[in-house]
Amino acid sequence: MTYATRTDLEARYAQDVAQRETVLPVLGVDNALADADAEIDSYLGVRYSVPVSPVSARILQIACVIARYRLLGDAATDVARRDYEDARAYLRDIAAGRAQLEGAAALSTSPTSRLVEIATVPSVFGRSSGGSEFDS
Repeated sequence: MTYATRTDLEARYAQDVAQRETVLPVLGVDNALADADAEIDSYLGVRYSVPVSPVSARILQIACVIARYRLLGDAATDVARRDYEDARAYLRDIAAGRAQLEGAAALSTSPTSRLVEIATVPSVFGRSSGGSEFDS
């Protein structure tokens, strides 16, 4: 599942997409969208089951912003860079619990859900196993 499609990206940033497609293959747009999904999931996965569903209009917008920035690369404008930084700030707010995604399935927050349990096996060899002249 993707948060934004090529059509969504083109609807918002047709000129930027057309500019980059003169030097990038069509696969470049698909890769930029996949990278955007991965970046979004890295933030949202702290609090929500990812990929989130349903995809809110805000997450669709953020996916397009990130894909556009990734697609432009070194040719990114100040506006594209600022939009990207704003999108990342919003995702950080979600990860920190300062913002929420309505309708998304939150992860369980029970106290034991993040505990790690370590179990050990009794030692087979040791000083008390007897029989060796080196045992003391």
